[in-house]
Amino acid sequence: MPGKRATAGPLGLGLSGSWIDLEPLSEANAHELELLYDERDVLPSMGAGGRSRSSSTAPPMLLRSRRDGEAVGVVENHPLPGNVAVFVVHIARQRGLAGYGFEAAVLYISHLFDSGARLVTAEVLEFNREMNAILKKVGLVPQARLREHVYAGGRFWDVLVYSFDRAEWVRIIAPYRQRFGRG
Repeated sequence: MPGKRATAGPLGLGLSGSWIDLEPLSEANAHELELLYDERDVLPSMGAGGRSRSSSTAPPMLLRSRRDGEAVGVVENHPLPGNVAVFVVHIARQRGLAGYGFEAAVLYISHLFDSGARLVTAEVLEFNREMNAILKKVGLVPQARLREHVYAGGRFWDVLVYSFDRAEWVRIIAPYRQRFGRG
């Protein structure tokens, strides 16, 4: 039926992957999260984002390395009307953590849908190669291009807008479910 929301059970990926655990914001990790936010604020590739302390969809979460327990990044969302969640991920650059962003995106976006998001969007600056590559890897294409929309790094940049619903996300993650031990 057109327009009907997918109401299947939880995607069931949980908050733990092969390389990272997602850890909701708490008093215990607030300082680590602040340090990651401070780093993110000075990176032009992160655009004009804000800090999200809470969301009606899902809280911001710290990414913690399963290998050494270090805080390696943050994921969050900014809610829009109609149960739309704007997804944001930041991985600490100095750590050389290839692959963490992909795992963080899969786990957190799945959690957003399990938490009631109707749509998830990602607004990515055109020169953010890492995030654009992750989204391309899973078969997403930008739904819109906002020309010279954000001033970062001394000039205006286009913002690529990706948007998908739960049914599309279920198709996207199907090949990766076994990797997360939940196939």
